[in-house]
Amino acid sequence: MKIFLTEKIHADAVAMMGEHVTVVQGTSVDPDEIVRQAQDCDAILVRSARITAEMMDKLPKLRAVAKHGIGVDNIDVRGATERGILVVNAPFANVNAVAEHGLALLMAASKFIPQLDRMTREGGFARRNEFVTTELAGKTIGLVGLGRISSLLAKKLSGFSVRILASDPFVTEERAKELGVELVDLDTVLAESDFVSLHTPLLDSTRHMMGREQFAKMKRTAWLINVSRGPVVDEEALIEALKAKEIAGAALDVFEQEPPAADNALFALDNVVLSPHNAALSDNALRAMAMDSAQGLVDYLEGRRPEFPVNREVLEK
Repeated sequence: MKIFLTEKIHADAVAMMGEHVTVVQGTSVDPDEIVRQAQDCDAILVRSARITAEMMDKLPKLRAVAKHGIGVDNIDVRGATERGILVVNAPFANVNAVAEHGLALLMAASKFIPQLDRMTREGGFARRNEFVTTELAGKTIGLVGLGRISSLLAKKLSGFSVRILASDPFVTEERAKELGVELVDLDTVLAESDFVSLHTPLLDSTRHMMGREQFAKMKRTAWLINVSRGPVVDEEALIEALKAKEIAGAALDVFEQEPPAADNALFALDNVVLSPHNAALSDNALRAMAMDSAQGLVDYLEGRRPEFPVNREVLEK
C-alpha cells in the first residue's frame, strides 16, 4: 500500500508510516501534479493542498485522505463521503499552539510590540511616549466560538483579571461556567468586548460572518484577533473599518486569500499585526499533527478503526 504526501511533514511520522506502507513524497501542490504523482496511491496526507471531488475521480485507488491539522476546508468532505473515501484529521494536535499564538497576538496588539520594535530599530527611542499601551486587567475579551482552542485560550486568560464573553450556539451554560466565561449572543460580544477573538471553522454559515455590519457594532477602541480561517472575515470590509478608525486595529494569522497578494492593503496599515498562518507551526504541534494524521491513515489501511474520522458514515457502510 502507498500513502502520498502532498507536502513535507515531520520525519518521525514519515518513519512510522514507512514501517507499514510505502511513502511517496509529492513535489507540488498543483492539482494536476498531485493527481499524476498519486495515481497508484491508496491514501493522501495533505497540509494546505486542496483535494477536490474532481481529483478523487481521477485517483481510482484512493481510499482515504488525512488532514495535517484540524480544519478540513481544503478537502471536499462531502465529495469524499459520496465516493466512500474516509477523511481523518488531527483535532487535538495543535490546540495549545494556536491558543498560545492567539494570546501572543492579543498581547502584541495591546502593547504595540511590532510597532515599538520597528521604531526602536530605526532609532526612534525618543518617540516612546507616542505609544500608550493597553493593560488587559479590567478589559473584556470576546470569544466568537468556544471550541477546543478558545476554551484553552480562556483558561490561559484567567490569570489576567479580564472579563471573558463568548458566543457559541453549541455550548451549554454549564460548560461556559466551568471555563469562567459568560455565554452571550454575538451582538453582545461585539458591543462589549475590547478584543474580539475569532475561533470558528470555515463553513457556508461562517463565511464573512465578520463584515461591515459587525465592525460597526464594535467599540472604536476594540481590536479584532483572528487565528481561525481568513474567509470568516470580509477582508475588504475590515480594511475599510481599519482605515476609517471604526475599530482600533486587527491582529491576524490568516487571510481571505492565501498567500495574500503582495499589494494587500493590510500591509500598509500601522494598526495591524500580522503573521503568515503559522499559529499551528510549533515544534510540538508539527510532530503531533503529522503523527496523528499519519496514524489515522495507517490504521484505516490496515483494517483498524482510526481514532479521528471526520466523515464517520464511511466507516458504517
